[in-house]
Amino acid sequence: MDKIFIKNYTIIAKHGYYKEEHFKAQRFVVSVIASADNTSGDSDDLNDTFNYEHIKNIIDEVIKGEPRKLLEYLAEKISGQVLAFDKVNTVEVEIIKPDIWGDCTPGISIKRNKNN
Repeated sequence: MDKIFIKNYTIIAKHGYYKEEHFKAQRFVVSVIASADNTSGDSDDLNDTFNYEHIKNIIDEVIKGEPRKLLEYLAEKISGQVLAFDKVNTVEVEIIKPDIWGDCTPGISIKRNKNN
């Protein structure tokens, strides 16, 4: 099983629990790791892999989409769309809001698989 990933993808968007966060853009840093059944290492064929471009497109769609209150919601949307691909077995999603506080970095991390 291979791990296909996008790490530290920084996007400017408007999500958050507080109403003002839906009007003022802030940075979100997203990392996604998908475990997939790939045979591309033998074939050298893009059709035999889960392409990380799919992950980037899903992140763009979810994070640049409609403002949401919770990072958990965004992470679930990303994980569900990644798991919809046949080759993918598990997915880990991390979303960080680096600009909230100066002394620490809040965020969410989830891991999901096709069985739950």
